[in-house]
Amino acid sequence: MIPVVDFDRFLMAFSLGVHIILASVGIALPAIIVAAEVIGIRRKDPYYSAMARRLSIALVVLFAIGTASGTLVALELFLLWPGFMVLVGQVAILPLYIEVFVFFLEAIFLAVYIYSWDKFKRRYAHAAVGALVGVGAAASGVLITMLNSFMNTPNGFNIPVYLSTGSLTGINPVAVLWTPATGIEVLHVMATTYFAGAFIFCAYMAYMVLRSSGNERTYYIKGLKLVFAIAVIATLASVYTGVLSIKTLAVIQPEKYAALEANLVPMAHAPEIIGGYLSNNTIKGAVVIPGLQSVLLGSPNATAPGLSQYPEDTWPPFAVHDMFDAMVTLGFAFAGFIVLVMLLLLARERPFERRPVLWLTMVAGVLAVLLLELGWATAEVARQPWIIYNVMLVSQAANDSPSVIPIAIAFIIIYAAIIPATLLVLKRLFRGRPLSGDLVKG
Repeated sequence: MIPVVDFDRFLMAFSLGVHIILASVGIALPAIIVAAEVIGIRRKDPYYSAMARRLSIALVVLFAIGTASGTLVALELFLLWPGFMVLVGQVAILPLYIEVFVFFLEAIFLAVYIYSWDKFKRRYAHAAVGALVGVGAAASGVLITMLNSFMNTPNGFNIPVYLSTGSLTGINPVAVLWTPATGIEVLHVMATTYFAGAFIFCAYMAYMVLRSSGNERTYYIKGLKLVFAIAVIATLASVYTGVLSIKTLAVIQPEKYAALEANLVPMAHAPEIIGGYLSNNTIKGAVVIPGLQSVLLGSPNATAPGLSQYPEDTWPPFAVHDMFDAMVTLGFAFAGFIVLVMLLLLARERPFERRPVLWLTMVAGVLAVLLLELGWATAEVARQPWIIYNVMLVSQAANDSPSVIPIAIAFIIIYAAIIPATLLVLKRLFRGRPLSGDLVKG
């Protein structure tokens, strides 16, 4: 029989896996809408103006679905991880409180944006309201990431006293807003969120270009060009912050870093280990590039941390090394795809009208979601067995009562239906709203 704590893990992973997709789309979409509206105003282009109007309908639906999904995740935190929430409630609840107020502001600005298309004398003022919706969406992501940063590098209370006595003392809730991991984690999470969200819309636009003709085809080609530009910027930001993130990890979470890099012992002139498997505390079947890991850390003489510095019962699963390698491989694949498209653009070959490029774009959208999920899974599994690094084990935080299982199964069913239901609602909304009507409104 599966231990209840492992069932808790699975349910949380499944729920967050779905919610992360919705959150990525919900955070990226306001940026796409505002960019389309601004371009439509500047160029007096009815296609971009129509794009902003139509995508704002999708934003309302996704906002509602994302809100429901986020509420379920919050309920799961209390249901599945009561030990964790007791500590968070006393020490690290401030980001969640602020996020509630940010949510209300986002809802207000979204309502104003949707119902005031023709109410502003200056159309840029309307776009500014849309930008505030985007700020609110991004701020929600930032605040939730702050809580995750606390889980990776906890502060805001007297940790030695808590570990020895179980008493929470020296509590400073404001300190939780900026832990050693917060800066780089927020930057990387937000970059990858925009990356995944933008590529999802790239895939959608590419699919619609293949299916459409006439004005609709022109509309979707322009949409693809816009969203691809945002995706390229987000990709560059993701790569840059990813490199900084792994270097920072070597300092603030060296055990996690050692697991990702498959370093069994600390070493100078450390090689980069690609692939392989662990057998009798020896890595076999790996590709080894001498000295590269130390170079990536900043110096050929840099010493990389190793797992032997820590108790073996706190080592993360070796699988996180292969997961990390898969992330890097996918990153290179995206770089190659972007270079290909950019070369075609420079050669004036109209890549977004070529069927092979459109098919590759749809594949890229799927892989972007996979990469986002893989990144979060790698980050969370690599912190195991800790739910709060070096403070609280997952087993200490979990609800181990079998009574949670029926409720959890109901949650899984709900989450399994969320994304198909969302797509169905959007399909029916747009089926009754022809593009020609929005093009006339301009």
